[in-house]
Amino acid sequence: MKLGIVVPCYNEAVRLDQKAYVDFLRSEGDSLCLCFVNDGSRDGTSGVLEKMKQRAPGLLIVDRQQNRGKAESVREGILKLLTDTDCEWVGFWDADLATPLSEIAFFRRAIAEHPQSAIVMGARILRLGAKIVRHWYRHYTGRIFATFASLALGLPVYDTQCGAKVIRRDLALQIFREPFLSRWLFDVELLFRIQATAQFAQVGTNLIYELPLNEWVDVAGSRVRPGDFLKAPFELWKIRRHYKP
Repeated sequence: MKLGIVVPCYNEAVRLDQKAYVDFLRSEGDSLCLCFVNDGSRDGTSGVLEKMKQRAPGLLIVDRQQNRGKAESVREGILKLLTDTDCEWVGFWDADLATPLSEIAFFRRAIAEHPQSAIVMGARILRLGAKIVRHWYRHYTGRIFATFASLALGLPVYDTQCGAKVIRRDLALQIFREPFLSRWLFDVELLFRIQATAQFAQVGTNLIYELPLNEWVDVAGSRVRPGDFLKAPFELWKIRRHYKP
């Protein structure tokens, strides 16, 4: 199964682990495509990506001059993968590798074991036997937000905001067609869009599978701040009002 992963980047020159990405891409061969979207970075991100491409020519780069936010970066990268590659599944991954690339093997396994699913979402579930390292305030504010997101969606979803998700090609063609309303709650908006598809009407919640991650580590320099939590209720209300008036 050929998988394409979008990595949105904004001022990531220092945090990008070039060796990890290049080595993993080489080890996966033709079964993996990586597409980096430089979202108008003002540091040396563009140069770093070009150096990576010299070491791994198959790597794809979208270099945008204007910053438009993570939602549009992911959408543009997904559309490039859908247009320029024959990937059967596409998705996105956080540039800082809070979710390590080794987790991709477990996503592949989940796809094989749950054939009805068309989206596999990473879930940061703190439990014995897993390495989930998250600042306490992000954990608890995240749990509060997840509860409200679940109520708004009418779905028992545990973690809407994890930055590791993969989507089957046919579903991705539908849900990434139009720009997103929200710049930073687009993960929730994706689920609203999925609920409106014919596939969801036929398969229901089996279309969505949450995969408990084995490892996720909070990396310093995250763009998410505690104050962003205050914006969440309005953003969530705006999204729900649009999709479920």
